Amino acid sequence: MLKISEVYEKQCRSVTEKPDGTEQIGYGTQYFSRECLINENYIVAVHPHEFRSELTEQKMAESFPEGTKFSTLVVDGNSFRKSEILVIGSFEKFRKILENKSA
Repeated sequence: MLKISEVYEKQCRSVTEKPDGTEQIGYGTQYFSRECLINENYIVAVHPHEFRSELTEQKMAESFPEGTKFSTLVVDGNSFRKSEILVIGSFEKFRKILENKSA
């Protein structure tokens, strides 16, 4: 089993006060991470994560420390919610880990 930090998106509630004193409730998304274990036999591919939009990249920069590297794990199997999992860690880190497991 391989321990990873999965990145997930969560909708958060925010309350702002208007000039007249009333509260306005809004919702926005934030990124968080959670520890999880994955069987490395299910990993089909690993590649460096490429942000699809500047807005996503900006939200990730606000949620994680500067210089945090992200990778995408492509997994095989019917027991996963989706085939691509965004994780914290550089491509080189996962390359070394998976090379050592297969040796």
